[in-house]
Amino acid sequence: MKNFTVVVFGYGFMAKSSLESLVANKSIKVKGLILPDKKNKYYSTSIRNNYNIEKLHTDNVKKIFLFIKKINPDLVIISTFNKILSNQFLKLSKFINIHHGKLPQQKGRASINWAIIHGRNQIYITIHKVSTKLDAGPIIYQKKIFIKKTDSYVNIKNKVNIFLRNNLSKIILKFLKNKINCKKNNQKYETWNCSRNPEDGMINFYEPRQKVLNLIRGSKDKKFGAFCFLKEKKIIILDAKIISKNKYEGIIPGRVTKIYKNGDIDLLCSDGEIKIKKIFYKNKILNPSKIINSTRFTLLND
Repeated sequence: MKNFTVVVFGYGFMAKSSLESLVANKSIKVKGLILPDKKNKYYSTSIRNNYNIEKLHTDNVKKIFLFIKKINPDLVIISTFNKILSNQFLKLSKFINIHHGKLPQQKGRASINWAIIHGRNQIYITIHKVSTKLDAGPIIYQKKIFIKKTDSYVNIKNKVNIFLRNNLSKIILKFLKNKINCKKNNQKYETWNCSRNPEDGMINFYEPRQKVLNLIRGSKDKKFGAFCFLKEKKIIILDAKIISKNKYEGIIPGRVTKIYKNGDIDLLCSDGEIKIKKIFYKNKILNPSKIINSTRFTLLND
């Protein structure tokens, strides 16, 4: 039985589960790992274990080109990367990409975040061939991941990782053995998601509370979290719910309406109350009432 050699781009949260699936399969030999430059503030890797695999820490395309050329793998698997590869680059091997979005829709960045922010009930994992256009190569495999109303960005990342850990190597082998008929990635139907920066998570309490909650769920991260201000103190909201059925006629969006003994607080959006259960402030996860401790307080968006 032929053993296939692969190189893995280990950028982003899918790297660890992808690698675990591949190294567990005896028909696949991971010969190289390309990991982000440690100075890159936007890209990190979930790979922490000391695998006995040759590694390259860089964002430099020329160095990556030479690394792959030296190894000469049967396949290169991209689990998030921040550059488009040239035609000369793609001639080195077969290249596939793991994308969280239902191609040809949801091309680009932050598809999980946007799916939750828009209130969708599903996201897809798409495995596709790499071309010189972003997320444009033929589709190898797609898997639907359901989003519950209580799911956060972290929950969906976990669901994606479970799927990849259990299934990626099997899909890769079928592809390498030419047992998969690829589907067209039709540009006619494409849609795009732009990338998200930390400042994009600013909460506007003048929005309806479901929209505010979706932003909190879709930004649930200490670095890219949904945030607001209290007397110039930046507060990231990590956990919130809609429970209250109180009807308000006089509303000041962002105003605290109730403080609970367990540390939760209620505050107003444009159409009613939202319960805040957990915040992040000055590098600590806190009960909201540790900082927001008066019903005279109003959380602001600037």
